[in-house]
Amino acid sequence: MILYNLFRLFLWVMYICFFRRVYYINPEHIPANEPLIFISNHSNGFMDPILIAAMQRRPVYFWARATEFPNNLKGWLMYKLHGLPIYRVEEGTENMYKNEVTFKKTRELLYTGWDSAFIAPEGNCVLQKKLLPFKKGCARLAFKMMEEKNWGIDVKILPAGVNYTYHDKFRSEVYTQLGKPLSVQDYKEKYLEDKEAAITTLTQDMRVALRAQMVYIEEGNEILTEKLLVLVRNNFTRNIFPMYSANPEVCHAEQAIANHVNALNTAEKNALEKQVDAYQAALDEEGVKDYAVAGKNKRSLFGLLIGFPFWLLGTLFGRIPHIVARDLRNKFVPFAEFSTSFAFTAAFFVWIVWGILAIGIGAFMVGWWALLLPFVMVFFQTYAYHYKDYYQEWKVLADYKKVENKTKLEQKRASITCLQIQK
Repeated sequence: MILYNLFRLFLWVMYICFFRRVYYINPEHIPANEPLIFISNHSNGFMDPILIAAMQRRPVYFWARATEFPNNLKGWLMYKLHGLPIYRVEEGTENMYKNEVTFKKTRELLYTGWDSAFIAPEGNCVLQKKLLPFKKGCARLAFKMMEEKNWGIDVKILPAGVNYTYHDKFRSEVYTQLGKPLSVQDYKEKYLEDKEAAITTLTQDMRVALRAQMVYIEEGNEILTEKLLVLVRNNFTRNIFPMYSANPEVCHAEQAIANHVNALNTAEKNALEKQVDAYQAALDEEGVKDYAVAGKNKRSLFGLLIGFPFWLLGTLFGRIPHIVARDLRNKFVPFAEFSTSFAFTAAFFVWIVWGILAIGIGAFMVGWWALLLPFVMVFFQTYAYHYKDYYQEWKVLADYKKVENKTKLEQKRASITCLQIQK
């Protein structure tokens, strides 16, 4: 548990470096002391469970394929960090009986009322903003627990939508939105009448509840919706702080856009796409970005000048870890759905080594104060990333000032009425 909590602290620090901003919405929906299972969409490898685990106090155990638990340091770490192995057909049908050990262990942990579990009902990880069909393992686990305790407990299943602005891009943003938990006790009567029907119903309700927490894009709507999502994000003032936020406004705006496009017929989608493409063509013609036309943010040359020395320090401190993590990802990860989680994990361990080296070298110069060096270095590197974002936005705004016919662009943007839709 000590190692797990230590990793949670490091992860919390790393998130503000890896992501531009992390949103954790509706944490009040997490029950304090009841058996709890988090369910989530599964689109970004290990990033999905650790985003949920690192942002709240209840310990989280998660299922992972058995190949992630080799008989070496990696396997030892996976167990210490609350991983539990699941054997699939690919690992050999003769090994699948071992899953009963994991299922029993999970139930025993949840009976404490403090530990919780993360389960991805889709089973497979796919880089997309929609859901695969749900497997019934989570519902079966919950009902098994209720039976074992003679319905004297109430297992809660909490939907957690993990929404990345871009799944595979460094410095994207992520909205983890928690819904109200489903009470398995509510399905008692149906379960006692027909077990399989109750399992099916609960699984269907889990899917509906989880979809409501997602920026959900239906098949065929991806291109148009993503174009609109880029625009709607610019409707909001985006300061550097806070790097962590519970504000749901941006997430809700993205959900509203996705739901709007999902509800359109083919003719309406074609008309909207022509409108968006015409606006983008006008932007390209002037060589400007929508960020400036939206006019929700200000960036100053004075801020750039003041921050430049700190950017330089951060770049020097963090350049080597950044390059090493990037190169490791490019070399060892052929699948996009695992690239972000691998890059994050690689950066995490590279920074640990880098921090230890800094402490060792710094100890000869500043003594025990060297223990603070890794945190100082991470702070400056994080600042350097935000400074780069700030500079790019300042440049976009500066370019827009040179445009003579701003009214034309602003009118074209205003004509895309769905950008004003609120959830």
